[in-house]
Amino acid sequence: MHEKSQRVGDMFNRIAARYDLLNHLLSGGTDFYWRKVALDTVGLKPEAKILDLCVGTADLALGAMRRKAGPEMVIGVDLALGMMRIGQKKAAQLALGGMQFVCGNAEELPFKEDKFDGAMVAFGVRNLADIPAGLTSIRHTLKPGGRLVVLELSRPGLAGFRDLYQVYFRHVLPRLGGLISGDGGAYSYLHTSVMDFPNRERFIELMEGAGFTATGYRDLSLGIATIYWGDK
Repeated sequence: MHEKSQRVGDMFNRIAARYDLLNHLLSGGTDFYWRKVALDTVGLKPEAKILDLCVGTADLALGAMRRKAGPEMVIGVDLALGMMRIGQKKAAQLALGGMQFVCGNAEELPFKEDKFDGAMVAFGVRNLADIPAGLTSIRHTLKPGGRLVVLELSRPGLAGFRDLYQVYFRHVLPRLGGLISGDGGAYSYLHTSVMDFPNRERFIELMEGAGFTATGYRDLSLGIATIYWGDK
C-alpha cells in the first residue's frame, strides 16, 4: 500500500466519530445539496449496481438507496474501516438493504471488469495516492456506457469571494475543525489537499486520459465544490 494511502486512512479513522458533524457544520449544510446534485448526475435506475469509492460514512451511498427509484445495490469501498463502520451502523438503523461495504484500495479495486452501472466519489479523489491509476481502475469496473461522477471541493474563481473564502478555508476551518475533532492536522490537510488538487480543466484531462468520454463539470456554490462526470 502506498504511504499516502495508509496515512490518509489512519487520519480519517481518527476523526471518524466527528466527521459527519463537521462536514455539515463547516459547509454550512450545503454538503446536503452537493450530494443531491451528484446523485442526480449519476442517473440512478432501480436495477443498477453502483460503486461508491471512498464511501466513508456512507452519506452519498445511503442517499442513493433512499431514493424512490434508487439502485438495486451500492457497494462502498474505503481504506478507513472506522469510517465504514459508522456507515454500516447508519445503514442498519435505516434498515436499508442493498448496501455492501468493502475494504479496498482505489488504485486496485477488487472487482471484475464491467461490473457496475455507475460509480461515484464524494470528497475522495484528492486523497488518492495515484489519481490517474484510480480513475483507470474505476473505469475498468464500469459497464460500457456507465458513468463516473466525482464531487470535490474546489478553489472558487470569483475574485472577491475567492479571497474571503481563502481566509475562512486557510485560517478558520482548520482551527474549528481541530477544536471539534481533536485533530488539527486533519483539517490542515484538508486545506492543503484542496489547494494541491488539479484545477478543473486538468482534472477533466486526467479523466479523458483514463479513457472517459462525454466529460464535463459543473461548479456549485460559487465554485466551492465542483461535480465532474464522464462515461465509459
